[in-house]
Amino acid sequence: MKQGSWASLTLIYLYGVVSAASLTKAIPLQAHITHLPGATVALFGLFVSLMAILPAIFGTLSGAVIDRMGARPALILAALIGALVNGLYMVADSILPFEVIRIIEGAVPLLTYAAAPALMIATSAPQRRPAAMALWSSYTPVGTSLGLLISAAFASGNQWRYAYLLHGAIFAALAIIGLALPKAVPAGATPIAPRRSILALLKSPEGMAPLRLASSFGVLILLGLGVSVVMPTYLAHHYAISISRASGIMAVINVVMILGSTLSGVILTRGVLPANLFIALAVVGSIAGLGVFAPWTQIGFTLAALLVWLVCTGAAMAVLASLLPRVAGPEHRASTAGLLSQTGALMTFVTSPLWLAVLGLNQWLALFMIILAGWGVSAVLLPAQSRTSAQPRTAPR
Repeated sequence: MKQGSWASLTLIYLYGVVSAASLTKAIPLQAHITHLPGATVALFGLFVSLMAILPAIFGTLSGAVIDRMGARPALILAALIGALVNGLYMVADSILPFEVIRIIEGAVPLLTYAAAPALMIATSAPQRRPAAMALWSSYTPVGTSLGLLISAAFASGNQWRYAYLLHGAIFAALAIIGLALPKAVPAGATPIAPRRSILALLKSPEGMAPLRLASSFGVLILLGLGVSVVMPTYLAHHYAISISRASGIMAVINVVMILGSTLSGVILTRGVLPANLFIALAVVGSIAGLGVFAPWTQIGFTLAALLVWLVCTGAAMAVLASLLPRVAGPEHRASTAGLLSQTGALMTFVTSPLWLAVLGLNQWLALFMIILAGWGVSAVLLPAQSRTSAQPRTAPR
């Protein structure tokens, strides 16, 4: 496969999509999972979040390791682990093994979310990188939609575990096709210990920029994922439709975030400062968030507001992704991506329990206040590079 071609970049992108599907795959299966021996409805939010434990603890460390070993083998390994854990779900007979498997499943995003963007940046030409990173930024909505679709197809029957069989088969196919991925030489001629690599990143003059970018990314994950997690239940209860239908609606409508990513990529290539675009998206996204959860609206208005919300969050994710090549050089690409992954995982771990708990209070204003505060904090945390039109950093001489 030709290095830097759109075929190659799309294949790398698919690793992110299929990995992200792991998170929402459980949502339509809630009724089946909560009926497993030892399971309760109250524990379901925790079960969903368990996959974030490994990325939350080892995200940056894994990125530093990938900077040394190379992104291609890391992606293939992630796909093999994905196939394995989905096979284990097929035979697990109670909630305890489900929870253990869920923790192990976290190794998939742990590897993928650091390796994939690093490989896309390393193998694409500089002029193609903004478009490539805009594409990468949409892996979450597309992946969450894929997860919902995979499970919604089996949620209403006794063959619900077939959702895991199908997902595992997709991972197995990616592991095989991944042998055609281009090889990118790990940055740096001299091996550096992972811990030293991380310290070098954080002690560099630009060290605060990756931290600020990761923090802004984490808050946006809290918002985007939170809405996606609660919306199937919200739609089902508020408009008296089945959870399967509500999940199907979310699966289809989530893809609109790709439009936001695309529009953001186009706007940024025309010289608009990332910070200015992000602030505009924060304002529109906050207004859309009010429309999503306002209790006096009809379903048509709610879905229209949700469309605007998804476009804004998709575009904002693309803005943050466009800053990744700017805040760290080639020697720290995977480390920085791993830092973003770790921050996102920490937020993912608290997102489902937080949003489901607030939804259970039936207080729409509390949901809107989370949205309003989140957009504001995410905008404040933007690194200084977002206020310039500087080109991505090049390798040091």
